[in-house]
Amino acid sequence: MNDPRLMTLLTLVQMKNYTKTAQRLFITQPAVTHHIKSLETEFDIEIFLSRKSFELTKQGQILVEYARRMINQSRELTEAISDSLSLKKTLVLGISNSAIMMCSKNHLLSYLFDVYNSDATILSLSAQSIFAALKEGKLDFAIVDGYYDDNAFDGIQLSSEAIVPVCYTEGKFKEIKRVTRDMLKNNPLILGAAEDGMCEATLQSLKNSNINITNIPTFHSNSPYLLAELIKEKDGIGFMYADLCERFSSVKRMELVNFKANQGIYLIYSQNSFDKPTLKALVKALKKWKEKHD
Repeated sequence: MNDPRLMTLLTLVQMKNYTKTAQRLFITQPAVTHHIKSLETEFDIEIFLSRKSFELTKQGQILVEYARRMINQSRELTEAISDSLSLKKTLVLGISNSAIMMCSKNHLLSYLFDVYNSDATILSLSAQSIFAALKEGKLDFAIVDGYYDDNAFDGIQLSSEAIVPVCYTEGKFKEIKRVTRDMLKNNPLILGAAEDGMCEATLQSLKNSNINITNIPTFHSNSPYLLAELIKEKDGIGFMYADLCERFSSVKRMELVNFKANQGIYLIYSQNSFDKPTLKALVKALKKWKEKHD
């Protein structure tokens, strides 16, 4: 919806040369001259005090100022239309298995998809599968716990989740509130999937606390539900997100001296994504959600 004469004028003011302006805009030099003369005729003004210095008259300054505004508004209109069209597409969201609890936290999913007038497919995957799918363009965006390659992906942090030790509510530790190092060394250890952030953050924090679990029988699961079942069946000590353990009646939270672990939950998307309008709208919406619930 731009008037091409206005773009010609702005380019000429910048380049201060008719030939270079024509080259920049991929038009002929006579076309540049025609555009300028057409504007002067329409508004009955002189745009330049001098054809050599390209110094603007007062009326020329006004025209240039409004030309910039009109072109910017036209670009904003184009982006708004593009955004509204892109939001009608089917969106594919990947969520790492141990970040699933973010789905209902503070109504995140409802907030996400209230933004879109579209269909949505939600997939629960391992973090590594998510990274591969994003690179291949099979996912629009993803929610993951754990670190990501910022050379390949962009993202925003949604929250920081505390990781806590837990046990079976009716097991041998049901009357015990604090985990000791001996308890850790002599009982099965249940952790999240090895490649997911919850497990990696747990292992790093245990290492920082000088707790060696090398010879301890360890079980992993990429499902929060299976994680809770393993803790119950093995009657061992597990580690999971504090918010997550509150959702399972079969596990209870415990304490471990000098143990402190947190893991960030991120929304990420490929830097090479061709669907910039959708991602722009998504990031904008999530920033508002985050501000509301921080």
